[in-house]
Amino acid sequence: MKPKDLILRCYGYKRGDKWYGVCLDLNLATEEDSLNELKRTLNLMIFSYIETVCDTDDKASIPYLLRRRAPISDWVQYYYIIILCNIVKLGDRLTFNEIMPFTLAHGHGC
Repeated sequence: MKPKDLILRCYGYKRGDKWYGVCLDLNLATEEDSLNELKRTLNLMIFSYIETVCDTDDKASIPYLLRRRAPISDWVQYYYIIILCNIVKLGDRLTFNEIMPFTLAHGHGC
């Protein structure tokens, strides 16, 4: 695994009173009332997902499950937000990175 593989690309946007967020590299999504809640929930979802993947008995599926990418439409939205953020400062859209959670080897897991 390369160091860049530990960085998970995410984006969020506000529509109405809700914030919507997507982790592109694991195809996870959530909806929350605030940006802070969105980031917290997405972080917890990522941690839970990685933990579940590492706990599988089907070890051959782990590489696929750790790179379960979102559909192309989500990637287009991500790059659209990057372009917009480079042109103007937006308060209702953002991209951010999360670090893939991991623990040091202790006899089980991935």
